[in-house]
Amino acid sequence: MNWNLDDLYKGFDESYLKDIKKAESLLEDYKKLVESMDQYSTLEFLEAYLLKQEEIELIAHSLYAFASLTTSTDVTNQEALGYLSKLQQLFSSVTKENVMISRWIKDVDLDALGHQSDLIKQYHYVLSLEQKASKHLLSEKEEVLYAKLRQVASGQWGQLQSLLTANLPVELNGKTITLSEVRNLAYEADSVIRKQAYEAELKAYEPIADAVAMSLSNIKREVTMMNELRGYESALQKTLDSSHMEKETLDAMIEAMLDYRPYFANYLKEKALYLGHKNGLPFYDLFAPIGNLNQTYTFEQAQQTVLDAFYGFSPKLGDFAKRAFDNSWLDAFPKKGKRGGAFCSNQPQIKQSRFLLNFTGSLSDVSTLAHELGHGYHGDVISNEAPLNWSYPMPLAETASIFCETIVMNKLYNALDKDEEKLSVLEISLQGDTQVIIDILSRYMFESKLFENSTGPISKDKMKSWMLEAQKAAYQDGLDENYLHPYMWLNKGHYYSAGLNFYNFPYAFGLLFGKGLYSLYQKDSETFLKKYDELLALTGKASVEDAALSMGINVRDKSFWITSLEEVKKDIDKVIELMKKNK
Repeated sequence: MNWNLDDLYKGFDESYLKDIKKAESLLEDYKKLVESMDQYSTLEFLEAYLLKQEEIELIAHSLYAFASLTTSTDVTNQEALGYLSKLQQLFSSVTKENVMISRWIKDVDLDALGHQSDLIKQYHYVLSLEQKASKHLLSEKEEVLYAKLRQVASGQWGQLQSLLTANLPVELNGKTITLSEVRNLAYEADSVIRKQAYEAELKAYEPIADAVAMSLSNIKREVTMMNELRGYESALQKTLDSSHMEKETLDAMIEAMLDYRPYFANYLKEKALYLGHKNGLPFYDLFAPIGNLNQTYTFEQAQQTVLDAFYGFSPKLGDFAKRAFDNSWLDAFPKKGKRGGAFCSNQPQIKQSRFLLNFTGSLSDVSTLAHELGHGYHGDVISNEAPLNWSYPMPLAETASIFCETIVMNKLYNALDKDEEKLSVLEISLQGDTQVIIDILSRYMFESKLFENSTGPISKDKMKSWMLEAQKAAYQDGLDENYLHPYMWLNKGHYYSAGLNFYNFPYAFGLLFGKGLYSLYQKDSETFLKKYDELLALTGKASVEDAALSMGINVRDKSFWITSLEEVKKDIDKVIELMKKNK
């Protein structure tokens, strides 16, 4: 099952080229507008600027999406890669003008203008963020130079990691398979296959490890240099600003997660005993299925499972998923040249989304399908907002996805009668929670270590060592120290974007915030449904803290995170009880 991109473009054809020409014209108009800004009143110019930005956003979204989605399923597609490069050059051509606007807007009285203009009032939050970011701007010449240099620096280093991992051949039992395929074998019922796949995966990384380590090292060095020049205290500070989130909120969440590590370690040790291990759980058995739900799903069965759960929550959510299935918005299965993992690409300009999966039929894959569709539903809600309010920060990006995942897994669990079947479903869900809380902690620790040492080159051996240290600190004694995963930095694409540093804690935020939301839903579903879409719509025009307060949640308070973690602990206690009962 391949996705259909025709509603964007049917190819890099006359229509695509025509829109590139249109984008070029819009950008020229934008340059002329900025050049003549002195001829306008402050109110007139700001309105003209916002209207032009709306036009640019609409066409840029489609042009980038088509090229990017094309490369996602074929990372060697030179035509698509060429257009991505062309688009980067095209839209970076207005860097000078963007800097001029940011400097100008710094002293604008947005409150006063908002009372005079509905357009400015509508974009008040976005404009206020631009005012805040303006203090970190370099000179116009420096910003233009960096915009050009990053195309051949961090942009290409990230592309190198993508190419090397997407096309990495993995030898397993006399066959050559892709990295996505070998990583999916971690969910196999056969313990011998799981261990063989783990060993084959680690061995396959060795020939590319030096090159990928150099990529990651240079990306983080670039980020550190630029942050110093811009006056940021750290990469984390910049990420928090970009996330519309306060350090107080992050600290409260991380402290709560650290406190709950022993409960996860107990679960992993009990799973190790269940599977016959004595020294903690080997990394290759983290995703081992347990219990007695020996079921794999066809993609059609997975779709129906999700539809049933979504319609049980709300007709609107169910209708959205059905529309995605009926209109070929999904690229479902692994294939050579396709990037690994899963993602949703929202296309609010056409009120659609596209979903990349690497579906192999596991229960975990069903959960992933629900997760990505949740992102799409979020996109569907914000498509009704004004174009410059479509972008929402990373922590809130996981709100709907985690919620939808929870809906599906709870429905599957509640439909079962036998303890061994309930164990299977609940433990699959707990596997995901462990990844998003404990493994995220290890990634957060690892990336913090990277930035602490990012003033010079970092070798693959140091990266491997730091990753092992981070895994030991996060998982504590839950894992077997003889079977950890020193290359977890190599296969996670989030590390390889200069603009997405610390893209790990938002997943934990999303999970725990989602748990808190689900608790509200269970208490009063009718009231919750009235407010839920309003929350999603608010994510592009409010801070994390203010968006949460719209649901009565104070995310600065550690007690909220403890309440959410207690919900996870209930599942840990149930799983441990069921494992002991069903040995």
